[in-house]
Amino acid sequence: MLIDSAKRTVKFKVVYHGIAMSGKTTNIENLAKQSGLDVLSFDTKEERTLVFDFITKKVETDGFTLSFSIYTIPGQDIYREIRKMVMRGVDGVVFVVDSSERRLPENKEFIRTLEGDLRLYGKTIEDTPIVVQYNKRDLPDALPIEELRREVSIPGKPTIEAVAVRGEGVKETFDLMVEELVKRFKKMVG
Repeated sequence: MLIDSAKRTVKFKVVYHGIAMSGKTTNIENLAKQSGLDVLSFDTKEERTLVFDFITKKVETDGFTLSFSIYTIPGQDIYREIRKMVMRGVDGVVFVVDSSERRLPENKEFIRTLEGDLRLYGKTIEDTPIVVQYNKRDLPDALPIEELRREVSIPGKPTIEAVAVRGEGVKETFDLMVEELVKRFKKMVG
């Protein structure tokens, strides 16, 4: 978080984290579309995120302009060094879970990956603002939400359901993240 009191601006870095093809890019593409923003993407030939996707969104609150730089990480293990680089300076994380039953083990493992990525920069999963999004709720093999919350959750963190490909739950997920970061900011400034 970078605060410029003179200009009354605060800059946050938000990273959409999760397994490959969970819907991270789809989330920010839909958020950008709903907000009239452009997405900067670096894709592979298969249209999978290679480096990251990026948008900036601004929100006004309490006389401050909050600017959110929003990134996605590549979920593929071969790009782990890029993922670690993108996580540098993160203020908040949207952890995107693929609701498909066959992806359950990967989702569970990626919570440990997130913990490791945060630890690299002196952060913990407990102290970092995180929103868990259960995406792809429209899939025929989507696990019941109760099972997902039991199997792939981060204690004490808010959760939300989404179908990012249709834009459902996308803005709501981001709004939850904004709430979490604004709470953190207000605590810091008293």
